[in-house]
Amino acid sequence: MLHASQPQSPQVEAILTDLLNEISVIPEHFLLIIDDYHLIDSQSVNQSLIFLVEHLPSQMHLFIATREDPSLPLPRLRARGQMTELRTADLRFTSAEAAEFLNRMMGLNLSDADITSLESRTEAIARARELDLL
Repeated sequence: MLHASQPQSPQVEAILTDLLNEISVIPEHFLLIIDDYHLIDSQSVNQSLIFLVEHLPSQMHLFIATREDPSLPLPRLRARGQMTELRTADLRFTSAEAAEFLNRMMGLNLSDADITSLESRTEAIARARELDLL
């Protein structure tokens, strides 16, 4: 098992380098999506992803969906402007957006009090899910 302070295994690094060389000749931009990354508990997988991120070809874009921050050099990626983050708060409707969606798009005729109550309930459920209570 690799630890964060250990260098990447030469064999894995060679495989990733070959993969990146193959990717670098692809002319189109493309997206690699990794979902549920929070389920990964392998340090060697984390180290491999760090290597990939640090050598990512310009036409390759990486999207990682996770419930917790991945073991990546996030401060460095932020400082270099190489990363865009969408946090839970970014994905939530504002009260006005919720009202517009529910009443205009869904054709409901909910009062402001009903919308506020619904927001509170869904927020509590979302928070419970974040804490793995549901």
